[in-house]
Amino acid sequence: MNPALDVPGIALRAEALIAMRAGTGAQEGPLSALPGGFVTKRRGHGQEVADVRAYVAGDDIRHLDRGATARTGALHVRQFQEERDRVTLLVADFRPCMLWGTRRAFRSVAAAEALAMIGWRGVAEGGRVGLFALGAGDPVVVPVRGRVRGMLGVIGGMVRA
Repeated sequence: MNPALDVPGIALRAEALIAMRAGTGAQEGPLSALPGGFVTKRRGHGQEVADVRAYVAGDDIRHLDRGATARTGALHVRQFQEERDRVTLLVADFRPCMLWGTRRAFRSVAAAEALAMIGWRGVAEGGRVGLFALGAGDPVVVPVRGRVRGMLGVIGGMVRA
């Protein structure tokens, strides 16, 4: 490697971005079954029953609750808690105009560090992460993937850009 690029903050290093995983402060816990990484307060389609209410004309008959209907003698439907998947799409600009900086690091390196922190945090919270990066050549696109493997792909994409 060129000795001029061996100074911290000049060149983007995958090892440094991977090491930032420890600095996110979030502990990676057990992930719930996909789809739906976390439960929202909105009613919608999901697997967890939020409540049971009386049937209103136009309700989906597939959601009829047999137990409540049998107990009360009137039709009742289940309402479900909506589940969503957290997707973080990181957008990076590593074109030559970002190759300037302060005493600490080039702006491109600082941006990559910030994106790595955001990505590691999203993965630690059970989300998925992807990347769209502009560089001197063709744009780099890393499809959205979950867990550590997805974040390692994003880091590889940032280094390639």
